[in-house]
Amino acid sequence: MEPVTETSTGSPQVDTGEHWQRLSAISILHFSLGNVKDLAQSALYIIPALAVTANVMDNIHGVYGYLILAGIVLTMLVSGVLHFWLYRFRVHAQHVEIKSGVLSRRHTNLPFWRIQNVKIEQPFYYRPFGYALVILDTAGSAKEEAEIVAVPLHYAYALKAQVLRQSRDPVPSDSAGQAKTEEALSDDEEVLNRRTIADLVIHGITNNRVWILLGAAAPFYDSLAGFVGDWLTSHGLSLTQLVDEQTMAWWQVSLYSLMIATVVMALLAMISVGGSLFTFYGYTLSRDGDRYIRRSGLLNKQEVSMRASRIQLVSAKQDWLDKILKRVNLYFEQNTSGQTHNQELTSPNKLLVPSVTEAECAELVSEVLPDNALYNQRYIAISRHYLSHCFLLWVAPTAIALTVFAASIMSYKEVVVIVVVSALIMALLVLRWWRWGVAEDDTYVYVRSGRLGVDYTCFERAKVQQVVVKQSVFMARKQLASVQFVLASGTVTVPFLPQTLAYQLADDTLYTVESTRRSWM
Repeated sequence: MEPVTETSTGSPQVDTGEHWQRLSAISILHFSLGNVKDLAQSALYIIPALAVTANVMDNIHGVYGYLILAGIVLTMLVSGVLHFWLYRFRVHAQHVEIKSGVLSRRHTNLPFWRIQNVKIEQPFYYRPFGYALVILDTAGSAKEEAEIVAVPLHYAYALKAQVLRQSRDPVPSDSAGQAKTEEALSDDEEVLNRRTIADLVIHGITNNRVWILLGAAAPFYDSLAGFVGDWLTSHGLSLTQLVDEQTMAWWQVSLYSLMIATVVMALLAMISVGGSLFTFYGYTLSRDGDRYIRRSGLLNKQEVSMRASRIQLVSAKQDWLDKILKRVNLYFEQNTSGQTHNQELTSPNKLLVPSVTEAECAELVSEVLPDNALYNQRYIAISRHYLSHCFLLWVAPTAIALTVFAASIMSYKEVVVIVVVSALIMALLVLRWWRWGVAEDDTYVYVRSGRLGVDYTCFERAKVQQVVVKQSVFMARKQLASVQFVLASGTVTVPFLPQTLAYQLADDTLYTVESTRRSWM
């Protein structure tokens, strides 16, 4: 990247004029690692095919295997160099323009006033050199709109300050007009919450998602078991002899199995805790004016900011283990319309405060939504007809069809399994019905849901963009209806409410929207 000029006050010159700027050569590493990440994500979708061809790959030894690996590495590196060479950007006349892409060229022209958030990241390979990524997000975008992937850190903060000022979203600056950076919190910035290492360990344990990877790797279990068996045999150990019923009592086999399962679960928990520490280490949530700022990251530093007026709803979520430990995962959500999925850790549209205590949760919710009564409401439960609806429409037909099929082939053990599984599903549905409820006051609508855990959602009536009341023929006979609130952050649905309550919620909300005429932004 060309040298960044400075103004007379010493702050970086953001506007690059008519000239297109190159990135620093370190961006080659960023693009190459991005290619590796995309390849790994794509591999998850072709795991079954990889499992089928595993035997073929086993026959590739020696020089051919190294050649294939070298070819993949060389392809990733060449692609990274091409992306770097063809990437250009400029900041001119309150617009950010980016030209990128190799086979498919893309020209992005993003005016300052459309930018909703500016997110700054420092991957571990940028930090020693003082570079950062600038991610520009717009309201209604299906994904992060644009990235300037390798600029000096001080330029990134200067660009952020200018963009937010020009988008009618001012950020504080010092007397010299320089943007404040993350190295030191300003005097005007108030820290609302910090997460200690102990808090992050709890978050890693209670939000263990490693089992998803285990499910994805299921096609390779046979190959892995064969590899482990061959390795043990080569070292003089035989699992068949070790667990032979003639040499070992049943309780010993059970004890060994329990010990192995405990070790595996402990390893998975350690992996999850490690991920939590890497992502949220040094977590601080602060407020600067009307903007909330989250900073975190051990190797990759992240800074995500969110304007208070753009927060659409607040969600307080507790899984069953969170309930036992009295911890809550608190989410502040703004516009996510058009997104295929939300990434709670990296998305600039969702701000997560991990594993806060219940008292901290109530305090933060009151900070963002004043005078709310999230935990002090009398929630009206949905109708019991929700259970009969689920049973008659989904559980019973599936269970009957599977039972008839199992009985026709004289497989009566499977019949017992089907009955037990159906009973467990109904038990979960009962818990879901028991949790689901709604409440309201003059300002907010509150929704409670969950199964083994419990989730609370709160949003302002004035920010609702659409209200839909749904009623099937069978629901009309029972005088029931479902109400659906559409916000910029997504949809909140409460099914099987009494018909009068559903229309009352819709009428009250629409009256508030019309009478206040407040912008959701």
